[in-house]
Amino acid sequence: MWKSSALLLFLCITSAAQTVEISPVTVNSGSANIFRITLKPLPGKPLAALQWDLVYRDYFRIEPSGVVSGEASESAGKSVICVRKAPEGAKQRLSCILTGGVQALAAGVLAIVRVEANPNAPKGEELVELENVVGVSPALEPIPMKATKTPITIR
Repeated sequence: MWKSSALLLFLCITSAAQTVEISPVTVNSGSANIFRITLKPLPGKPLAALQWDLVYRDYFRIEPSGVVSGEASESAGKSVICVRKAPEGAKQRLSCILTGGVQALAAGVLAIVRVEANPNAPKGEELVELENVVGVSPALEPIPMKATKTPITIR
């Protein structure tokens, strides 16, 4: 009985979590396009900062300088910075942080990401993921957030 109660509590907490989403996009082999990372905040649970890992296959090239602040970030006086982490086999990883003061972020585009498909990338869909997503409240308290992923279509 206590296990089902704990599971129900966990599901209630995580279903009421802040969410970040990645917009799906199509990119031609050897070309570039952009996708957006968007925040859908909960009322009464403002975020002042956010960090995440952007994980993608080596079919894509994403430079740390290709991740820039979106309108929601800029409106709150925030900027984003990313650094490349060591590859994990065919997976690439950028660790990013969005910060700048304690003003809360509004719903909208947090970051714009330039992605380039390698000329030899196979046609089809490949996932881009946000992992290790952690928000910070204006009171500097951690706010748990779900990982997310979306397909990028290569043509």
